[in-house]
Amino acid sequence: MKNHNKRDSIFVNAITPPDEVKAVSKEPVGKADKNTFCIYNNQRHAVGSVIKQRDGSETICTKDGSWQDSNK
Repeated sequence: MKNHNKRDSIFVNAITPPDEVKAVSKEPVGKADKNTFCIYNNQRHAVGSVIKQRDGSETICTKDGSWQDSNK
């Protein structure tokens, strides 16, 4: 998903539901107006961000702006 109206910096994050978000990248990987990102919990996360579920499964933000199961 691209949002051409926002110039927010986006980071690669490791997310543990419900609300714990840890930045994996120390520097922003880009701006939301020029880089693809995924939305989780009303926040923008850069491509490569991972949602780690309690059961051990992971969902990854992909280049098309969607969350995909890492087992596929």
